[in-house]
Amino acid sequence: MVPNINNILYTTDLSDGARKAMGYAVALANALEASLTVLHVIKETSANAELLMAAFLGYASKEELKQKSQGQIAEEIKERLGEICDDLGCRLPYCRFSLADVIVEFGRPGDMIMRYAESGKYDLLVMGRHDYGFIESAMTGHSAKGLIRQSPIPVLLVPVAGDNDKGV
Repeated sequence: MVPNINNILYTTDLSDGARKAMGYAVALANALEASLTVLHVIKETSANAELLMAAFLGYASKEELKQKSQGQIAEEIKERLGEICDDLGCRLPYCRFSLADVIVEFGRPGDMIMRYAESGKYDLLVMGRHDYGFIESAMTGHSAKGLIRQSPIPVLLVPVAGDNDKGV
């Protein structure tokens, strides 16, 4: 059986190497005439940090700070990711893919990515793979391995750093 890949979910951490992984996502979406959704998840800060920040900035509550900050941040990130995706799409000889959506969420990245993968809307998950050292991986709780094991859809991991970077 040949799978139908009509909807691709690309996740980004906005790192320098993330553009390479996005290039693969755009190229795949174009080759398959699929739609592409871009997802970026911003880690939420601790409740104490939000409370201190709200007080410092003069907001009545941390919820007010969160709403204003998240909305502004999300819009800026959406706009920039849309521009990058359009730029990569314009470099293709024929642009046959569609940018379905740019989503910015706040929460735990692994949990949010899994929620979208499990939604049934996507046929493939494309994400960058960082080669963290052992200690850094242990400290950051790098979740790519968990996502690969638990994802209900196929996952394409693109190495985003190293000597084999061809400038995508």
